[in-house]
Amino acid sequence: MRFDELPENWTSLPLDDAPLAAGVIDLVIGHGHRQSHTLLILPCDEYDVGFPSPILVSDMEWLTPTRERRGIMSFLPQIPAPGFVVGLSAKRRLPDQVVRGWLRTVEDELDASGQALLAFGVADLDGVEIVGGRAARNGSLGAAAG
Repeated sequence: MRFDELPENWTSLPLDDAPLAAGVIDLVIGHGHRQSHTLLILPCDEYDVGFPSPILVSDMEWLTPTRERRGIMSFLPQIPAPGFVVGLSAKRRLPDQVVRGWLRTVEDELDASGQALLAFGVADLDGVEIVGGRAARNGSLGAAAG
């Protein structure tokens, strides 16, 4: 689902659905953010609904070793939220090995804290693909916005 296809009530819907999560990531990580390699952290409430204030960090270096990724993501469990949508963005599709490394790091951080990864998506100038989290198992597999 693309951002312009989101239902009117998307702000009250749980983000553990792949098409919906892809649309929200598509909306929040716009074209400019994709150009500047932006990380999206969207905290969600106990009903898996996103909070209205996402966290966006630009100029991320995606080709980092595991130890650095863990250091970068170590703040995640400190955010008082039961669940998260996480998105990585770049101009072009990130290599699968890089995406899997970041996904594993986020899963490890959240598993240790008992918080849920609702959706993990990768955005580039062509669209968004959900590749991890609960949403990768809910909705249509490999849901994409593009």
